[in-house]
Amino acid sequence: MKKAIRFTFVMILGALGLSNTAWAGGWGGAVRASGDFTVEIDFSSLQLTPVGENCLLTVEGVVHFTGTLEGFAPARTRALAQASCDVVATTPPGSYEDVFTSAFEFAGTVDGRPVVADFDYRGRTEIGGEINAVLAPSNGLKGRLFVEGIVAQGGSYSGYLRIVRH
Repeated sequence: MKKAIRFTFVMILGALGLSNTAWAGGWGGAVRASGDFTVEIDFSSLQLTPVGENCLLTVEGVVHFTGTLEGFAPARTRALAQASCDVVATTPPGSYEDVFTSAFEFAGTVDGRPVVADFDYRGRTEIGGEINAVLAPSNGLKGRLFVEGIVAQGGSYSGYLRIVRH
């Protein structure tokens, strides 16, 4: 039974991009990450492009993190809304379903250590604005953060991160 549990734990770490050695060793190991974030959207940057009966929107903004991540990240988001661009332009965010991806560069600290890293944020917005998504870091960090939030407002994150260089 203990071998099965250890094997499962090692497999989960591997899926997160973490090795058993990295997990066990000091700062080089993973840290449990959790906290909150808020979003500032620059609606003047909003671009709408019809895609069949749907609408591709592109918008810029800034994400502010608190908790294990402390800092901010300028972001560019692309979302394919399941609504026409006329509807998207005249209704608040979350009035329609969409799938989105955001790219941003985080500058701040992770568990008190200075870090600059890229993040890929992907998910789905449900009607009503609820978001379930994943934040995947690169260029300095490894791991996964799972996100629950509200479109154009913010939410919470939790998962594991490991600094790989800095």
